[in-house]
Amino acid sequence: MFVLTLAIWVVPARSQQIPLRYYTQLDGLSNLSVTAMASDADGYMWVGTENGLFRCNGAEFRRYAQEQGLPDPFIAALYVDEQRRLWVGNNEGLFLKQGERFVPMLHNGKKLPIAPGQKFYSSPDGSLYFISQQHLYALNMASGQPQLQVILPNQQHLAQATPDTLYGLYREKNGDFWLGCGSSICQYSGNQIHVWDAAQGVPGDQWLSFHRDNSGQLWARGEQHIVVLQASEKHFTDRTPHGDILHKKGLVTWISADAEGRILSNADQSLIRWNKDHWDNFDRKNGLRIAGGLTALLYDKDGGMWLGSRGLGLIKWLGSGNWESWTMAQGMPDDVALSMVRDKDGVLHIGTRSGPAQLRPGQRQFSSMNARLEKLDHQWSGMVVDNSGVVWGSTYFGQLMRFDAKARVYQQLASLPQIFRMLPDRQGNIWLATIEGLFVFDASASKINVVRPAGLDGLQIPKGVNFRDLCLSPNGNIWFMARDQLLRFDGKNWATFEVRYNGQSPYMSAISCTVENDLWLGTRHAGLLRATASASVNNGVLQLRQQESPVLKNKIIFSLLEDSRGWLWAGTDAGIAVWNKKQWRLFNQSNGFVWNETNGHSFYEDSDAAMWVATSNGISHILKPENLFKEHELNTLIESIHRDGNSYASDKPLALTWSPQPLELVLASLNFRNRSALEFHYRLSGLEENWSSSTTPKVRYTALEPGSYRFEYFVSNADAQQTSAVKSLELIIQPPWWRTIWFYTLLATAMLMLVFTLHRYRLRKLTELQARTEAIVRERTRELEISREELKVRALRDGLTSAWNRSAMLEMLDMELGKAQRQQTPLLLALLDLDHFKRINDTYGHPAGDAVLVEVVRRLNATVRQSDAVGRYGGEEFLIIIPGLDVAHGKGLIERLLKSVREKEIIISEHQSIAVTSSFGVIAFDPQHPMTAAELISHADQALYRSKQQGRNRVEYVE
Repeated sequence: MFVLTLAIWVVPARSQQIPLRYYTQLDGLSNLSVTAMASDADGYMWVGTENGLFRCNGAEFRRYAQEQGLPDPFIAALYVDEQRRLWVGNNEGLFLKQGERFVPMLHNGKKLPIAPGQKFYSSPDGSLYFISQQHLYALNMASGQPQLQVILPNQQHLAQATPDTLYGLYREKNGDFWLGCGSSICQYSGNQIHVWDAAQGVPGDQWLSFHRDNSGQLWARGEQHIVVLQASEKHFTDRTPHGDILHKKGLVTWISADAEGRILSNADQSLIRWNKDHWDNFDRKNGLRIAGGLTALLYDKDGGMWLGSRGLGLIKWLGSGNWESWTMAQGMPDDVALSMVRDKDGVLHIGTRSGPAQLRPGQRQFSSMNARLEKLDHQWSGMVVDNSGVVWGSTYFGQLMRFDAKARVYQQLASLPQIFRMLPDRQGNIWLATIEGLFVFDASASKINVVRPAGLDGLQIPKGVNFRDLCLSPNGNIWFMARDQLLRFDGKNWATFEVRYNGQSPYMSAISCTVENDLWLGTRHAGLLRATASASVNNGVLQLRQQESPVLKNKIIFSLLEDSRGWLWAGTDAGIAVWNKKQWRLFNQSNGFVWNETNGHSFYEDSDAAMWVATSNGISHILKPENLFKEHELNTLIESIHRDGNSYASDKPLALTWSPQPLELVLASLNFRNRSALEFHYRLSGLEENWSSSTTPKVRYTALEPGSYRFEYFVSNADAQQTSAVKSLELIIQPPWWRTIWFYTLLATAMLMLVFTLHRYRLRKLTELQARTEAIVRERTRELEISREELKVRALRDGLTSAWNRSAMLEMLDMELGKAQRQQTPLLLALLDLDHFKRINDTYGHPAGDAVLVEVVRRLNATVRQSDAVGRYGGEEFLIIIPGLDVAHGKGLIERLLKSVREKEIIISEHQSIAVTSSFGVIAFDPQHPMTAAELISHADQALYRSKQQGRNRVEYVE
């Protein structure tokens, strides 16, 4: 007797370079051990981790923990029920999100701890079903308070020997439950329990997760096994992957389905996907790094696939189900791809920067057969299939190759100038566009003869014209593109056309023929142009019109292709642009594209209408191009409103009291596709008429004036050419208390009372005010007179020494001379000069000299009588007027003045003093022989000169 064991093989995934985006601390996800995920009705994605719950709006993560009511930051499970409520479970219990807080659910005052990986289910009546501490509960919030019922175990089922250990949970739409119980699977239906064990194909395991697929099969995932129950069958079938890839203990396991309905689950070190009769395995070889395991799977509202990793954060599979990537890791000779074609046997041939490769149907790796041909590792610029199904290739090195399908090698048949493109026509010819013009050959001939096309001589094409691209119209016309010139061959005759746009010749970079026999032209500077070939020719000049395309703005077009749908594909330096005759879309690495810069003849449409795209970093395979234009709702909302440290709700009109502090509104667009192309638009009606635009979703208004406003906002996506609906929020800014009607009334009343009181007070005070005014006027008059005198005196004083200045002394001298003449009294006039004063300035500096002058004046004023006058005549010279004395009676005073200058050294600093002497010249005024002031000064100056000549420090009198 033989036992046949069917092994379920695990096969490396066909497309092995998965386009992935990892979200980590740099994106705001501060803990990288993801434990659970959920998406709410608004579109927020909730991510549970070992250290906090995070809400993601596509742009940033916000953490929820103890401050929001979650005492334990370890999140074990998340669920959004049919009533749009968010439930959180962990070791501290079950919590319901209410507002921005999480409220614990209690059973008889006790917590309801939830184990990691536990599943929740809900019913239309609002009941929540979950397992806590080996009990299956139903929780209902219809009354506003949690009402809990224990479903299993209960007294009725104890007699049925129900296993006392419950693990996974799944609830059918009809209300039946599937559970992991003990080492078996239990089905609870109609108050009856049926146990599925080894006799029904269920191996002993901890069964943690269940899923019913689109065909009605029930899948069950244990720690080490996967089984499936066909609809209406009584026996589970083993689907455990071969290779012992489900053996790790403690891994939170799950089983689910992707957007195509294919079953997905997590293995020890990979993601596995059921593919008809085997598991496709996605692991590190595919670019998928998972650290401690994949803990959760989630599809967002746009259909995007997310994976939770224990240790590497949140992972997004970009373009899952529609985009595949192929690189050197899959056997390509080089990541730089240039051309592609599929032969009649279904083999995909590609040309790369380092030679050709093939991908046979069902293969998961490219193969290269270039060992038998030298110099095959050149850039393979073109690959075509002729009318008999033979594959031809060309290189930038000028090699023309033909593929021998039997020997599976390429044979070089000709050596030409650098070849850019090849094109087969309907007659069996293959045309070559090269750096030195055009060539053609009959591909069906037994001997290949590559020649210049006949009939070109009369077109006067300059020698060495570089033809870079060509295309075949449905009517059989072949178009050839040079930088600024087009040729057309209709099978018999040639025509040449100049190309003009806005009166200038554009630099053409790509060409594609349309199903209407028109032309698409890509240019370097004029964008995308279209020519109606049958009606746009004027005197040999092809007139063009620009095709409006916002997504192509400021981009270089490398290649063009109009596919069988009539869609236009444009390869650029920043992704691929696609036009489906209604709208444009731009796709880049954020969508799952392998690389943003396309390369060579970028596009190849496969027989199933799938599209292959060549880039500088591999090839992208778009499985279902029609899904590229699948509409995804573009929405926006006000995420938060803040002012003065307070938060406000945005789901109802907002009334705020005026404040000088800024009002900040934070917008969000809960979309996870093409986020780099999002732009927010907003305006505050009542304040501004024009819309403002920003990629930053924060809006701030400072010190809004009291009044009624409407905040309007929407979001646009330039790459997807989408705009959301305009939303609004009514906003009322109430005036501050000092600008309210009641305050104005109170203020008016107070003002009237104040006016009356002030009037009475004014009458009483007028007399006192008049008296005080008269007194003040008198006092001010006196002060002004004193001030004038002080100003007058100040004008007559020397600014440094405060002695009388020269003008004052001359005026006083005239007055004293007149008085002496009238009264016939004598008068002495002394002119003194400080000895060697220049030496003092030169030796000790001018500040020292100034100190000497001040001190000398002080000493002279201290020596003279009150009726005498001391003045500074100039520099270090001083003039002294001594009325009423002649030489005999004034000689003693003169000697005292001489002595006062020299008797003590003059201090010029804290640690230094100097000795100073002076020389005097003195003259007496005789009323009997009167002289003028100038004459007196002149005689005194002569006496001073004699005093200097005779040794200084002395007095000389005028005889």
